[in-house]
Amino acid sequence: MIQADKLHHLPERFPVACQWEITCRCNLRCVMCYTDCFNRPEFVRQELTTSEILRIMDQLTEAGTLELCLTGGEPMARTDFFDIYDHAIRSGFLVTVFTNGTLMTEAHADHFAARPPHRIEISLHGATQETFERITQGRGSHDRCLQAMQLLLDRNIPLALKTTAMTLNQHEIIAIKRYVASLGSVGYKLGEEMRPELDGGAGPFHYSLSEQELTALNRQDDDLWAEACQQKSVDPSPCRSGMQRFHIDAYGQLQLCSGNRTHSYDLRAGSFREGFFEVLPTYGCPWKAPAVSEQIQPSVHHA
Repeated sequence: MIQADKLHHLPERFPVACQWEITCRCNLRCVMCYTDCFNRPEFVRQELTTSEILRIMDQLTEAGTLELCLTGGEPMARTDFFDIYDHAIRSGFLVTVFTNGTLMTEAHADHFAARPPHRIEISLHGATQETFERITQGRGSHDRCLQAMQLLLDRNIPLALKTTAMTLNQHEIIAIKRYVASLGSVGYKLGEEMRPELDGGAGPFHYSLSEQELTALNRQDDDLWAEACQQKSVDPSPCRSGMQRFHIDAYGQLQLCSGNRTHSYDLRAGSFREGFFEVLPTYGCPWKAPAVSEQIQPSVHHA
């Protein structure tokens, strides 16, 4: 990611970074997933085609976008994934890929090595096979995830691992973090917030940790506790989604961020420039109000 202090010369409103949910299809059925409700044939048929994605991507290039995160669903579940990825690399984007890793093969890893991404982030939700596959609901997914990590590490591809803290894995979070530390230069992220499903369902919240449970978890690790204390000690800034960061969903809808889909601009029908510079500024967001100390602004909402 480009550091903010290196972007001071850019206008206040400039499309620096895009998070693009190129599909909601996935080979797993993670219990806390908010996109899995659209992981059905009738919705998959409505997703952007390859040509539509490449056309919109060219508009992002023309507008000056620098960073592109390809996510899902599982982005590698698209048979045209590497057509999309290669076009992004050739276009000069700093490309990050969010993946569960379980579809990775040696050929895929070789492809990434030949055309390196800025980073690949893999979800590692359990230290043991039992916990991992209870969450992913995919038999064999634990071993395939570990294999993908090793394939990427063997090729020196920048890698980060991340975990969503929930009732099913809270007893293994510290073990996961220690395992990642043993891998050397691999980064680690712990997420603590659940999101409602895209159709409004509340299923993921069944696995949310309470504030007391999160506090007890974070107290077990010096880094986690320091980060938790730092977040609570700083008043949140007003939301700036739609200013330099934005989101595109699997159907070509341009939005302020992945956590705010109340309003959308259809990129199938209009241009990215019109959507970003003229329409996004008219969209409201509850986190855009001036910051006050009592206000909670979850950073996970931002694209």
